[in-house]
Amino acid sequence: MQRKKLAGTPLRIDPIKLAGGDLHEVPFAVANPAGNPRRIVVPTKRKPRVSVVFQGDVIVIVYESSPGKVELEDYGYDEYIHVLEGKLIVTAMGEAPVETEAGGHVVLPKGFSGTWEMVGDPYRELVAMEYETWRAAELPDS
Repeated sequence: MQRKKLAGTPLRIDPIKLAGGDLHEVPFAVANPAGNPRRIVVPTKRKPRVSVVFQGDVIVIVYESSPGKVELEDYGYDEYIHVLEGKLIVTAMGEAPVETEAGGHVVLPKGFSGTWEMVGDPYRELVAMEYETWRAAELPDS
């Protein structure tokens, strides 16, 4: 939902979306545009599914995937992640893994380099990031 449709009214996030309803399959590159995997360590069995919850100065999406692990380099934007189902394990180069289970939260800072592992089938998260930074990372100038 876009800000102009809300006209200043708070948005309650639809529990059906949080539970995985209304998700649409997308190619991996679209679901994870900035810092696209430098290397896929463990490929997912299915394409990711996403649903846009809100789009304004920030974009909020629900993202769902089967288990998988990728190596990222110089991630393109700050990202807040609330794990809805499964477990997320992010490991910055040279650091201990940060494990976040369902109900937990993590912030992945712009410039992150390391591994991103999604555990659980399905793995689902609610993600929020600044829209313009995400958009610029998604569609770099050619």
